[in-house]
Amino acid sequence: MFGNANSSRPWHAQAGDLLGDNYNVPGIVLCALGVVGLACTLTAAGYGFDGWTEVGALVTAALWIGGIGALLVEHRRAEVIERRIGRLGHAPGHMRPLRYRAEKSLASRRARELG
Repeated sequence: MFGNANSSRPWHAQAGDLLGDNYNVPGIVLCALGVVGLACTLTAAGYGFDGWTEVGALVTAALWIGGIGALLVEHRRAEVIERRIGRLGHAPGHMRPLRYRAEKSLASRRARELG
């Protein structure tokens, strides 16, 4: 799809990708503000302020839609970049997928203990 041999395999996000990219911050902040908006909306509804409840519901919905939209746009941007350079996700800063093995970690730990 993007001119490399690895493009036939599906790209997928790895654990920590959402927090590892600074461009995700606006989406995370908007979603967090949406949670605060929901709390304010429920409080207004509990005290019987119908006008503020309607405003709060609209603001909460707008914050969540904007936050989730920003996260989806950023996820797609990261996917396009990683497919373009031939990576399939994981290990930011590396040009290829890394495979982690317990044997390698144990061997390096033993070497440090002995050496």
